[in-house]
Amino acid sequence: MKGGQIRGAYNRWTSAYAVYLTKELDGVQVSSESSTGASENVRTVNSGAVELALTFSSETYLGYPSKAHYKKPQKNIRTMTYLFGSVGHLLVPANSSVKTIYDLKGKTLSMGGPGSGSAKNLTNLVKHLGLWGKFKAVYLGRKSPDAMRNGKIIGYNWHPGLGNAMIRDTATMMKIRFINMDAPARKSGFYKKFPYYGPTVIPAGVYPNVNVDTPTFGTGSVMIANKNVSSDLIYKIMSAIYSEKGKKYIVSAAGKVAKELSIKNGLKLINSPLHPGAVRFWKEKGKKIPANLMP
Repeated sequence: MKGGQIRGAYNRWTSAYAVYLTKELDGVQVSSESSTGASENVRTVNSGAVELALTFSSETYLGYPSKAHYKKPQKNIRTMTYLFGSVGHLLVPANSSVKTIYDLKGKTLSMGGPGSGSAKNLTNLVKHLGLWGKFKAVYLGRKSPDAMRNGKIIGYNWHPGLGNAMIRDTATMMKIRFINMDAPARKSGFYKKFPYYGPTVIPAGVYPNVNVDTPTFGTGSVMIANKNVSSDLIYKIMSAIYSEKGKKYIVSAAGKVAKELSIKNGLKLINSPLHPGAVRFWKEKGKKIPANLMP
């Protein structure tokens, strides 16, 4: 099962599920592997190199039919379930001259990890706003906080669930601010052009010494599988992770953001075909499957 960068949100989820599913499902061995992020995960699941992964809803929207950075259709991916919201965090030192996203001009910003979904998400926004090429984009991944503290970059971009440990650690080490990305997204028609994104908020108090709400944009994180994984196995995995025991386990391992995992949210922001094993599970839970999600 592919997660993300070491110590990142995706790896907490996949590491927890690897332990839990191996213990709960007879004859099944699940391991967690790190990756550069959401785009790599779509490609490796599509190729069959791994059976399961986490990715952004935006990546399935683009990957399945072959759009943007996907040169070939990723037709072997099948979605299983929505997991949690991935929220755009663009952070700078509290005393930075950068007040809006347009103030990035002439500065150096870490976009996230190389090839990551975080980087792709912000790239979509800044290109849409006509800012691409007007600042220096670097891809420092988990080295971004140190680079910002040392003044080598003006700030960094990350798209995890709320309360992310790396961002929380950054806010503990230095005073930070988040940049409002919702206002320029709304004004420019970004959400109409990119329907897999939507407005959200980083609430006051989630991170140390950040005491104001910051409007931003986000997408969803989903679990995907290769289409050739057996329907029975996918059904068993779905049943295990949605059991009361499974939900308690993931909340204890991944944090409060895991409380978004619910039958109610299960098909939220899903935009590519479901795995047949997931279809069976959702139908049993009383969900009506939209025609465009049928395998």
